[in-house]
Amino acid sequence: MKYLCLELYKLKRRKVFLTFFLIFGMELLFIFSNYGNNSNFLSMISDPNAPAWEDLIIGPAAMNGLFFPMLAAVVASRICDMEHKGNTWKLLECNNESRNTIWLCKFTVVAALMLAAILIQVFVVVAYGNAVEIVQPLPVKTLLDYTVGTIMVTFVVVTIQVFFSLVFSNQLVPMSVGMIGALIGFISTLLPAGIRNILIWGNYAELMVLGQNTSSGNLQSSELIVQNINFIPLTILFVAGLIAFAFFQRKFQKFENQITNIIQVLNEQMN
Repeated sequence: MKYLCLELYKLKRRKVFLTFFLIFGMELLFIFSNYGNNSNFLSMISDPNAPAWEDLIIGPAAMNGLFFPMLAAVVASRICDMEHKGNTWKLLECNNESRNTIWLCKFTVVAALMLAAILIQVFVVVAYGNAVEIVQPLPVKTLLDYTVGTIMVTFVVVTIQVFFSLVFSNQLVPMSVGMIGALIGFISTLLPAGIRNILIWGNYAELMVLGQNTSSGNLQSSELIVQNINFIPLTILFVAGLIAFAFFQRKFQKFENQITNIIQVLNEQMN
């Protein structure tokens, strides 16, 4: 807890929260500004049988693939960049702060910010739907599934970004990873399910809870159908993320032990 508080103290002058709210606010503005001019959505508001809530949910579900990888990359880079400047690593080691603790603290801060973004997003969806007076009952299960699925994918994205931000002193590398992830997430809805599931960021497309009925062979069909989220690829991805998290943490611990052994050898030689 002491080291976690220290990480929060470091953010005081880094303007991380300002950057976070600028990017996240841009996403929310881009999503919900379009609904006011969407005739299809406006026509569903007063129809109790129309999937108005699901149509409102797929807005964030479609854009998270673009914005969340960028948001995680920027936040992780800003939080981890300070350790690469000067002799900060040596200073932390002199204060008995292990690299394993640094990894956990920084991951916790980035993950907490991304979790806050997801919860705020869900709150805005519910608030906006109530504000426009959608007559359809709120599909709590669908909203809960969307929230859990977004958390599962974002956990893996955060793990990758924190790792690259801590390993590379040049933050262009993790930022490039985030930009590539954003591109994949943006085009993932156009990719076949098997391919986008292999691409980590493409799994955001699995959170689309509304689709078109093309069973008749008419690809231009405007009939919308509510579809359940496929949690099988999301669960596989989440388990792989847990394994990657443990692997990265172990790598940092081994790296710290190697440095400690080198210091002990140097001290023995000097004595």
